[in-house]
Amino acid sequence: MTTDRRSSGWFGSPTPATGVLAVALVVLLAATAAHAQDPREETVVTLRSGGLSVEVQRAYSWSIQKISHRGVVVGTPSGAFGMLACVPVAGGWIGSMHTEGGVERVEEVSLIVDGESVEVDDGATYTGERLVLRKRSMLDKLRLEATLTLTDGMLTQHHEVTATEDVVVTVVYPFMFPVSSEASRWMAVSSEGEGLDGDFGVGGTLEWHDDWTWTGAFIPDRATGVVVRHLARADGEDVTTLTGWWDQERHRKLYVAWDKVAEPWPEGLTLSGEIALRCFEAPEIGWQEMARQVASELVAE
Repeated sequence: MTTDRRSSGWFGSPTPATGVLAVALVVLLAATAAHAQDPREETVVTLRSGGLSVEVQRAYSWSIQKISHRGVVVGTPSGAFGMLACVPVAGGWIGSMHTEGGVERVEEVSLIVDGESVEVDDGATYTGERLVLRKRSMLDKLRLEATLTLTDGMLTQHHEVTATEDVVVTVVYPFMFPVSSEASRWMAVSSEGEGLDGDFGVGGTLEWHDDWTWTGAFIPDRATGVVVRHLARADGEDVTTLTGWWDQERHRKLYVAWDKVAEPWPEGLTLSGEIALRCFEAPEIGWQEMARQVASELVAE
């Protein structure tokens, strides 16, 4: 596999777009550390299907808190999941765990388990073949329609965001996944079919890549891996999708960015995207082949 990567602006001369993203991530790291002491109640609701367990947190606008596969923590609560946007006029970051730009205002949330609507109760666990959690919320002047679907061990997220009036949005991360710090290897395949791979634990920088079709990470001590695949990407004028892993000591965090830097979003502008996640078990030798198989199955599903 090749290892050519697109610079994120952490070193060298960044492009205007990736430079803004790099600065935004520095601010985001500081903001995340500040929220480690957030006093809000951390009540969670657990969704289970096919060996996959997903905890969503009410205090943080029903965003994911943790992802486990057959008891192995793959998605760690050490960082924010969900959608995050930077709206300068509102004060900065808003969404998921972040409140610098205000609190994400949830207007409606619903849960369907195996075709039946159920009440969403704090601290409850819901198990079924197909669970669908939907929410509608506001991130300042952005309306978010989010759908989380858990079916037979596969997690799918669909996010659609619409500007309700003209607003400058410098950065949007529609999807974020902090993976366990025990993960030691990653791999990815670009939209052109180019393969990439690398080691975790070698630095604290993020390198942006032109959008990947899918990416995976492996936790050797637990013989467990995870694959995240794009099923649908945001499209629109001047919209670029970038993907990358931010290698930190407390987790390995996957970011997806919609890059429409420094341009006002006109009222009515809508961007949407969808990704799927599935975990797997494999020996360290051969985990990449298993990841490829899982990624191909995610498209078929």
